[in-house]
Amino acid sequence: MANNNNPIDRTFRVRFAQIDSAQVIYYPRYLEMVADTFPEAQMGAPPFDLSIRFMKPNRLGDDVRMRLTRQSAGWSVSGHMTDEHFLISLVAADKQKLLAHEDAYSSSAITVRNWMCGPSGRLHVSRYFELISHAIEQWFESSLSLTFYELHVRRGLGIPTVQLDTQCQGLPAAGDEIVMRLHPLSVGSSALQLQSWLVCTERVLLTSRQVIVFVKKSDNAIETVRIPGELREQIQRQIES
Repeated sequence: MANNNNPIDRTFRVRFAQIDSAQVIYYPRYLEMVADTFPEAQMGAPPFDLSIRFMKPNRLGDDVRMRLTRQSAGWSVSGHMTDEHFLISLVAADKQKLLAHEDAYSSSAITVRNWMCGPSGRLHVSRYFELISHAIEQWFESSLSLTFYELHVRRGLGIPTVQLDTQCQGLPAAGDEIVMRLHPLSVGSSALQLQSWLVCTERVLLTSRQVIVFVKKSDNAIETVRIPGELREQIQRQIES
C-alpha cells in the first residue's frame, strides 16, 4: 500500500446480486464491496486480524459513501449514508498457533474450489464468511434440530451478524480439504455469540468470534426479538457442557 495517509472517498451502489432474502446486503458481500471499491485495500497477505461492525443494514439501491483510511499496519473502511452503517478494519498480526475447541461442532468436509479463490489461488476472505454461514446453518439443523427453512420462512425470523472479529494465520489453497468447526460462547435474551474455526490438515488457519441477533421483519422495519425459549435452552446446555 502506498505511503499516502490521506483518506479516499468513493461511492458504492448496492446491486441486486449483493442482497439476501431480507433485501439487505448479505454480510460476506461487504468484503467484496471493499475489494471492488478500494483496490488499495489488500486482504490476501496473512497473518492479519479483521474486525467488522454493522450498525445499520444497507438495501438494494443504496448509494453508500465509503471512506478508506490507511494506517501504518493496515486500513479501515467505513460506510455512511445519513450516519455510519458499518466499519471494517484490517491490521497486520503476528504469527501464532490457533486452537479449536475440543467439543466444537464439526461441519462436513469441503474441498476448496477454484471459483472460491482470488488471483493468488487461495480462498477469498468473503468466501470464508460464506463457509461460516454454511456451518451455522448445519449446526442449527444438526445440533438444535431447527432448519433455516423453519427459522426464516415458517417463523419469519432472521439472524443477522452485527459483530465479527477474525484472526487469519493463513488461507487454504484450491484443492485443499477443509472443515468448519463451531461452538456457542454465550447466549442472551436476543443475541448469540459463536466461535468458529477453519481447519485444514489439522491446522487452524482462521478463527472468528461472531455476534448474531434474532430479528423479525415488520413492514419495512427490522425489530430485535427474544430468542425462542426452547432454542435458548438448547444453546445454553451446549455452552455449559
